[in-house]
Amino acid sequence: MKFQFKSNSGSWAPVSLFPLGAQFKDYSRAKFGDDFRAGFNVAVLSFPVNMAYALVAGLPISYGIFSGIVVSIIGLFFCRSIYITFGPSNATAVMLLSSFAAAGLATESARMAALPNILLMVGLFMILMSVFKLTFFISYISRTVIIGHITSSALLIFVNQLRNLFGFSYPDGVSPVTLVENISATVVSLKDSQLSSIAMGVLTMLVFIPLKKYAKKLPAEGVTLIIVGIICYVACTFFGFEVERLNAVSASKWELSMPNFDVISLKESASLALAITLLAVIEAFSIGKSLASQRADRLDTNQEVFALGTANVACALTSSTLSSGSLTRSTLAVNSNARTTIFNLFTAVFTVVALLLFGGAIAYVPKATLALIVVYTSVTLIKPHVIKVALKSTMSDAIVFLTTFFVGVFATLDDAIITGVIVSILLFLRKASTPEVVEYSIGDDGGLEKVGESSKSPKHSRPTPEVSIVHVEGNMFFGASDVLQNQIRRIAAEPDLKVLILKLRNAINFDATSVLDIEELRQRMREKNRELMICEVRPDVMRVLKSSGIYDKVGAENIFENDEDNPTLSAARAIKASLKYLGEKPKVSIYATKPAEKNSAGE
Repeated sequence: MKFQFKSNSGSWAPVSLFPLGAQFKDYSRAKFGDDFRAGFNVAVLSFPVNMAYALVAGLPISYGIFSGIVVSIIGLFFCRSIYITFGPSNATAVMLLSSFAAAGLATESARMAALPNILLMVGLFMILMSVFKLTFFISYISRTVIIGHITSSALLIFVNQLRNLFGFSYPDGVSPVTLVENISATVVSLKDSQLSSIAMGVLTMLVFIPLKKYAKKLPAEGVTLIIVGIICYVACTFFGFEVERLNAVSASKWELSMPNFDVISLKESASLALAITLLAVIEAFSIGKSLASQRADRLDTNQEVFALGTANVACALTSSTLSSGSLTRSTLAVNSNARTTIFNLFTAVFTVVALLLFGGAIAYVPKATLALIVVYTSVTLIKPHVIKVALKSTMSDAIVFLTTFFVGVFATLDDAIITGVIVSILLFLRKASTPEVVEYSIGDDGGLEKVGESSKSPKHSRPTPEVSIVHVEGNMFFGASDVLQNQIRRIAAEPDLKVLILKLRNAINFDATSVLDIEELRQRMREKNRELMICEVRPDVMRVLKSSGIYDKVGAENIFENDEDNPTLSAARAIKASLKYLGEKPKVSIYATKPAEKNSAGE
């Protein structure tokens, strides 16, 4: 079933409400086998990391497990591709934690009460983005925004999890929001560290690091939880060892949850959700696009964002945490040769089985064990090479990275990503609004010479001072108006100038501001008994000139359409008309696209 939603571009884009049917087309035993294996692999990886990401967000670990089940089912029904596997992620978990802190939600119960509001708004924002094809907006956000955000997020995760790793709590009344505040609170509280938690952290490291290094085919996170959990069970049961542990998770206690805007208002919920939505969509978009390109395939971005929005709405109603695209899960699914979105069904089934079999045993997993896994993951997010590239590529990239990073350090992560996005777009507009304006004149041989490059005359002089040909290349939209006006005004101010010819073949985004600029230029030229001509006018620009009325004001005799078969013909005609206006016998060479078509005009 498809519903056609009209986009802001005027085209009709299908967002399918039931793309699952297409997945069963030509479904074979081989596809079943591949999907079954991929679903199992993703479930084994997801079960422990979903708990970890719920812990990062300051929520019960059950929220992570339930989220993994819910979003797998949604992915089955609404996704069209296998390139984005939904679930909690590190970056969005810490963003959620930052949002809770910014809203003053210091206790777990307060965060649980506010979460459905935020997830509902995140889901609705995503659905609206997909329906109205607003996902194109992501293309204008520099990747350095994400690099800066992830780097500051990783540091916040690292510092925030030290309390679980060392077994201390922040003093009463202390609810740090920023990274700097978290560091300060951690330093003050380190003296209350528990040796039992530190011991479990060291034990976890001795198990986890070798598994990561030497047993790469094994799910290191899951194996570590099992081994350390068994050791902790023995130590606690038979030797009276005491350490802070996770709570058991039972499927029987899985409850529905409903948004309650008495907890936090609709306005505040939407405000917190906006930055989360941006990060989650960017994260999913980057992951899906990268994996699809590896298979020379295309990603249906709007459909996947629609599915992700639906998943978060479902999470809002099922005591689950925030969902995004997960790089590790998505990569594992693709590398496991998932063939259709049906692999999500097997992921959900295996996760439910794991919950039923091991939910009670989670009570023997030390908090320090899960915290160390989270800390390890956060450290791997900091990539010095990528940061170096962001800082050294261009000044704009460095500005975007440093702005996003330092706002993330000294303010909230919500502020960081919104600030980074704004700075990224402003710098993009600054680049886009700088058209290239190159001046030409007619040389002694009748051809065009770029002013300042003639060997026969000093820089900035014209062999034929009465005629100037100005080649405009790039954006002519409203953002480029000042730059364009200043450059052309300087050229038009030459005292000997009689005719100014604008070449617009490579000018793009011609709008009302461009028309008014030309009208102003024409008026200035007429006041000084000078002539304005326009050549190489493409059909789209010609439509704007005619519909705006400037075509009649400049005069049909002074406007020359572009000829795609002979790119130089339009300019040659304009030059011929300009020399005729000056009362000179025009000698202009016209070079066609084929060498054999060389001819002369006006001789």
